[in-house]
Amino acid sequence: MEMNKLTIIAILTTLAWNADRALAAPAPEPQGRAEEAVAGATSPRDLPTIRPGLEGVYPVYVAPPVKTRSRVIGTLKGREIIAIESPAHVSGMGKYMSLDPSGDVWYVESREDKAVRINPTTLEMTQYFVPKGAAPYSVAVDSKGVVWMTAHGIEMLIELHPSEAKVIAHQPPSHGFLIHINIADDDTVWFTQPGNNQIVSYRHDRGFKEYPTPTKQSGPGRLDFDAHGDVWFPELYTDKLAKLEVATGKITEWDMPTKNALPAGVRVDAQNAIWISEPMADKLAIFRNGKFQEFQVPTRGSVVSTNVSDELGNVWFTEGGWRGSAGGNKLGWLDPRTGKVEEFPLPFENAQPLGIVRARDNSLWFSLVTGGHICRVLPRAPGAKL
Repeated sequence: MEMNKLTIIAILTTLAWNADRALAAPAPEPQGRAEEAVAGATSPRDLPTIRPGLEGVYPVYVAPPVKTRSRVIGTLKGREIIAIESPAHVSGMGKYMSLDPSGDVWYVESREDKAVRINPTTLEMTQYFVPKGAAPYSVAVDSKGVVWMTAHGIEMLIELHPSEAKVIAHQPPSHGFLIHINIADDDTVWFTQPGNNQIVSYRHDRGFKEYPTPTKQSGPGRLDFDAHGDVWFPELYTDKLAKLEVATGKITEWDMPTKNALPAGVRVDAQNAIWISEPMADKLAIFRNGKFQEFQVPTRGSVVSTNVSDELGNVWFTEGGWRGSAGGNKLGWLDPRTGKVEEFPLPFENAQPLGIVRARDNSLWFSLVTGGHICRVLPRAPGAKL
């Protein structure tokens, strides 16, 4: 039976990757650079198509801010959850969300080739239409407000300058299914390439640098950084946790306690503990002081995706969206001190909740990949009971 389970996982993963790649053509070798002189587009129809391997500067169309409908859909742990409609016509959100230096929330709409900024005070949304065919997948914002995105279908790194209405496209030195992106405190951009078993850094002054993993066919996933600036990431297909010491290039690996869990994402919390999502095991794991501890999620087939800590140290997590799976279709809450878990079922069928971030006011934001909404968990009221 175990072989059957692994075969099914492999087939489903391959199908999901192929479906994502169909959003844009595979990337060939670099073909040169686009025109450097660029001005913002006056309409989405004016935007060029970004071609695989064609680096350079491209225009962006910035739409007027809009405010969509929103409503309360329920509560979890005494905190109201609001669903805000996406302005996209055919919503198909990318993976993960990010905050910029001003506290605005960013996410991407892969199917409509755009990044969206949300003002958390007014709930106004500003859409940045990037070149056709970019299909942005994952997003992170640096300390200067530059929005970085992976365009994994064409295997390029996209650099959006919102105030200048332009993007700059960068071609990594090798192919490998460019997916997850994150940015270190020094503004170094990092992403994983599970297709060729490496993680990659990028800086304007240094270019790209590749770090192959010691284990072959490991499939590195979503990464994060500890207090020393070292990079932590899971190895999806070998059930390992890994750390890259940036100063030396040394990579250390640890075996996860649960096999065939497909550890997909890593997050480092404020105490420097490492949280790992295990979507195929319905578990969240924490790694600290050289030891693992796992927390079981009650919902079978939950597909635990991303997580974030609140101001009290509790962990909020999404169930679904990983590899196109509906999963539990829930928002979850975990008290790591007791192991207690509570869940909120979302009122949208197959919404695929995925990326979740904590804003400055301690509200939580998460995306519904196919649900056509962004959700906000309001801050805890002063003096409210848990």
